[in-house]
Amino acid sequence: MAEVVLAVTGGIAAYKSIDVMRILQKRGHGVSVLLTPNAERFVTPGTFAALSGRPVGRSLFPHEEAGVVDYDHLDFARRADVVLVCPATANTLAEMAHGLAGGLVGTTLLAFDGPVLVAPAMNPRMLAHPATVANLRTLRGRGVTVIPPADGLLADGDVGAGRLADPVDVCDAVERALTSESAEGAEGTAAPSAHDLAGIRVVITAGGTQEPIDAVRFVGNRSSGKMGWAVAAEARHRGADVTVLACNVTLPRVPGITYVDTPTAADLHAATVAAMPSCDVLVMAAAVADFRPAGEAPGKIDKSGSDALELRLEKTPDILTEVTAGRRDGQVIVGFAAEHGQAGLERARAKRRRKGVDVLVHNDIARTGIGFGSDRNAITIIGPGDAEEAVAEASKAECARRIWNVVVPLARRG
Repeated sequence: MAEVVLAVTGGIAAYKSIDVMRILQKRGHGVSVLLTPNAERFVTPGTFAALSGRPVGRSLFPHEEAGVVDYDHLDFARRADVVLVCPATANTLAEMAHGLAGGLVGTTLLAFDGPVLVAPAMNPRMLAHPATVANLRTLRGRGVTVIPPADGLLADGDVGAGRLADPVDVCDAVERALTSESAEGAEGTAAPSAHDLAGIRVVITAGGTQEPIDAVRFVGNRSSGKMGWAVAAEARHRGADVTVLACNVTLPRVPGITYVDTPTAADLHAATVAAMPSCDVLVMAAAVADFRPAGEAPGKIDKSGSDALELRLEKTPDILTEVTAGRRDGQVIVGFAAEHGQAGLERARAKRRRKGVDVLVHNDIARTGIGFGSDRNAITIIGPGDAEEAVAEASKAECARRIWNVVVPLARRG
């Protein structure tokens, strides 16, 4: 197992870093903790020392702190296999982008040459500020993995992107980074890489379409877009040029990814057809309505005059079949199928053959607590050829990594 240095900086989300440390420990990793002075306003060194069983790094000059086990200011950089900054404040990201080393965290990061991950957490306006956006772009350009923050209610009362990512997702990202690092140079190993999709143009559909009945009602589905968002984030991490066709997704948007809103099946159809000539890989992760109202009623339908409402539905375009039939040589197409249990898996296998896609991802919706709206999933990756890979319950970020491990060789070959 690996040695993780966990750098905790000064935000209210600092308390969640305790959960991150405990999860990493349960997975067998050793964790050493660094605390900035502002982080100590929210969490205490004693908590981390007791739970980790190790001295907590607080200062460049530990011998000046009474009762603290002495350490050299570069010890943490020497021992680490990976460094995780969690939470990463706007100030810390700025210091990292500019190479400042005024404290133990900055010094450790400059002296460390392995994988570095940051999990931003801050007010939505701070996250969207051009300076923060530029700093994150700089860090990504240097190979730093940015774990996208979540969307929701923040401690200061604002709502939006800026919540620390779920601790399980943070730990999954750490393990992906470790897997990539340990596999590099292994003979015969196709290791996930931060650059194995460099130069590849990827289009991903995500979310669920909504087909209007009238001005306020629609026919829709339960897709949250989380799986498509995870597929997009992983592709971006691997260096792809990523465009997401977003169907009614309210999740935070990641800097460096292009988003196009496609609320209806007709909108998604038009955008997908338009994107096909210039893309190398198409991933159809969106849940597209199979049927839509034959006509949208003007205004709002008045229910007071009737005890029932009859709708005439018509089929929506079969986007996957159309783009697969018209694709150019070398294009890779990945489909998704949400099906129920073993019988659903057989239908997914038949769908792959019928649609002619390179890879089809089967989502098992028979299991409760995962899939729609959840951060976790259970999938079977069908293809290429006769290959199949089952991924038992895992985070959607991990599922995305496994999907791209299968798709990348096809994309590079094309």
